[in-house]
Amino acid sequence: MRMFRKMKNMIMNPKQAKKLSEWKKKYTEAKDKYSDELNNIREYQALYDGDRRVNVNPNKGNGKSSKQSINVRNIVYELIETQVDSSIPMPKVTPIHEEDEELAKIIELALQNEIQLMNFSLINDEEERTVPIQGGDFMHVEWDNTKGFHCTVGGVSVSERHPRNVIPQPGITSIEEMDYIFVLVPQTKEFVKKKYNVDVSAASDTEIDLKQDTKRDDNSDIVTVIKCYYRNKNGCIGLFTWCEEYVLEDYEDYQARRLERCIKCGRVKTGDVCECGSKSFEERTEEYEELLEDITTKNGTIIPAISGYEDVDMRDEDGNPVYDEFGQLMQERREVRTKIPYYKPDQIPIVLRKNVSRAGKLLGFSDAAVISDQQDAIKKLGSKLQEKILKGGSIVILPKNSKIQTTDEELKVVRVNNAQEASLISVKNMQADISLDRIMIAENYDWAKSTLGITDSYQGKYDASADSGTAKQYAINQAAGRLESKRVMKKTAYAKVYELMFKHMLAYADQPIPLNKKNSDGTYSYAHFNRYDFLKQDAAGEYYWDDEFIITTDPTSTIMMNREAMWQQIDMKLQSGAFGPLGEDKTLLAYWTFMAENDYPNASKMKEIMAQRVQEENAQMEAQNAALSEQSGGAGNAMPIL
Repeated sequence: MRMFRKMKNMIMNPKQAKKLSEWKKKYTEAKDKYSDELNNIREYQALYDGDRRVNVNPNKGNGKSSKQSINVRNIVYELIETQVDSSIPMPKVTPIHEEDEELAKIIELALQNEIQLMNFSLINDEEERTVPIQGGDFMHVEWDNTKGFHCTVGGVSVSERHPRNVIPQPGITSIEEMDYIFVLVPQTKEFVKKKYNVDVSAASDTEIDLKQDTKRDDNSDIVTVIKCYYRNKNGCIGLFTWCEEYVLEDYEDYQARRLERCIKCGRVKTGDVCECGSKSFEERTEEYEELLEDITTKNGTIIPAISGYEDVDMRDEDGNPVYDEFGQLMQERREVRTKIPYYKPDQIPIVLRKNVSRAGKLLGFSDAAVISDQQDAIKKLGSKLQEKILKGGSIVILPKNSKIQTTDEELKVVRVNNAQEASLISVKNMQADISLDRIMIAENYDWAKSTLGITDSYQGKYDASADSGTAKQYAINQAAGRLESKRVMKKTAYAKVYELMFKHMLAYADQPIPLNKKNSDGTYSYAHFNRYDFLKQDAAGEYYWDDEFIITTDPTSTIMMNREAMWQQIDMKLQSGAFGPLGEDKTLLAYWTFMAENDYPNASKMKEIMAQRVQEENAQMEAQNAALSEQSGGAGNAMPIL
């Protein structure tokens, strides 16, 4: 079964018009309250982009000076790029109940497969810049019916949403506690028409262009679609989407299942004409799913499609009761199909990744903001230093009435009458002293690095304070310790994303999702994520969905994703004797098995060669033991096969 979300292109009814007016008013109020943060977002991005503007003296005024720097050393860009971590924290799923261990492994494998299928590397790369620049960034988790394999319909979709595209409810600093939140999505008019079946070609977008800080042209093909996720009166998640004066989506219970049913008989739509002959259908919210066939879960439990039988009154095609010849109401015996509740995530599908937490604010501290003073000082000093050098020069002193040839030749000819005139020729260097400017630039750069906890060793530069490899590693660890909070925020955000991904798969993945896993010997094993494996029955006989798992991130995922680092670690283990005595074929077989598992080039071939050699050695040893056994008259003194 599938959740239908397309709306018909129709004239807006008064109820929708009122709802649109109310949400647009709330959006305007929320955006006004968020205006200071939006202005900061522009300023922080400008610092990262190398803005040439400099600040005025705060003791004399506020704002930016009309004078611009002529030489910008962009330390904001440099120090943020230094912290970029391309690794993606991998999911780790821990069961709460002992019988769910296998299910936990399936969830973990399903999430790992989704990471490989989706553009997580691109999302992480964007966030590694946006988070320290702005203090935070958002990830948006949705179910996309256009995705999926040949045998499946739909799949999980994760998108990055810049903090300028997310307008929070005023006064609330936790998404989990918000009653509503707005998400702005720039899309083409043609895409909007295809997705929502609403023609918005006449729309003239009044939103500010998210990249240019200007309003788009009236003839622009791009419009801003505004999605509002909110909690309805029952605590479930609703969705109201609009563009200008066009309502695109209006779902009071957005995450509930919806099916198109016949208006006359109530059957689920399977074609343009229902079995009863009706051509009229309507979309309805469904709380329960009727099973069409028996379900066998992973643990062997069978959920029957038919739970019993019941006698119901017979009706004709027009819905009128049918009577027999004696005037008695006729009845027929019908199967009662098993009903199971549809699962709903019941969470706002937006996850915030913070840089460094700060109390009373939605976004965290921005690295660009905390070193903005040092960046401004370096811009001013850089301009001053360049002006001193370029405006300086040398003055040539000559006797009166003497002439010098102004040619491009290396040697200049000056004709003098005597030695006394020659002694009057001299050059005066008019270069200003720039040593103090250079010292101040270096000081401000060091202050900025110290503020962010970045050392020369962390940047890979020469560090005179670390005399040995151990000392340098200690300095790197110290820097890493100061940056650990950012890593914790990153892992926490990804864990929340993985939780939402699992819940969306549990709610909407109607077909089993194929999975694969690479084994330790380099081969692959295959499995499926089947949401019905998570269907359980309590003591009262009620069916429920088992989502009781602890979803975190694997702390060893960084090194596991870095193959070169793993190869080095395996080499070290080999040298230390962890695989066995050096030089033995069995030791080398274990070594190449691990290297093949971590995709070392040609490791699989070397593994096959070593396996063949070990097999030949074992065969040779068996032959020797057999010969010794015959000589001794029995197998009692035979040598054991290693």
